[in-house]
Amino acid sequence: MPSILKLRDESGYSLLDVLFQLLIMGIFLHFFVLFFYWKLPIERQLQDYYSTEWELFAIDLQALLVDVDNFDVHLGERAISFTTERGRIEVGQSGSVIRKLINKTGYIPLFTNISSVAFSHEGYELNMEVTMLDGQKRERRLAIGFRQE
Repeated sequence: MPSILKLRDESGYSLLDVLFQLLIMGIFLHFFVLFFYWKLPIERQLQDYYSTEWELFAIDLQALLVDVDNFDVHLGERAISFTTERGRIEVGQSGSVIRKLINKTGYIPLFTNISSVAFSHEGYELNMEVTMLDGQKRERRLAIGFRQE
C-alpha cells in the first residue's frame, strides 16, 4: 500500500480537538440565537408594512372618489368605474393586484397580495371587502363625492 494513504497520527480524539469543536459550536449557536433575535422585529415591521399599504390604498381610492360624475360596479362586483375631470377611471382586480386604469391607457397597481375583492355601492357609499393571500380579510367604506351640477 502506498505510504500516502496510510494515516500517520492514529492517537485518537484529543482534548484539544474537543475544545476546538466546542468553540465552533458555540459560535454557531450565537449566530442561531442572534438570527431569531433579529427575526422578530422584522416580522413586526412586515405586518406594519401591510397595514400601511392598506391604509395608503384606501386613502388613494378615497381621493379618486372625490368629484365623480357617474359611478358603476361591474364584473361581478370585482371592479368599479367612474368618470371624473381626469376621464374614465376603472379600478379592479387582475390576478393578485387591484389596479387602476385611466382612459384605457396603462395600468397602475394600487394594492397587491390579494386573493379577492368585492365592491358594493349603496347611495353615496362604496363598500369594499378584500381577502388577502394569507386569508386575512380587510373591509373599508368610502364616501363617493358626486359632482353637483
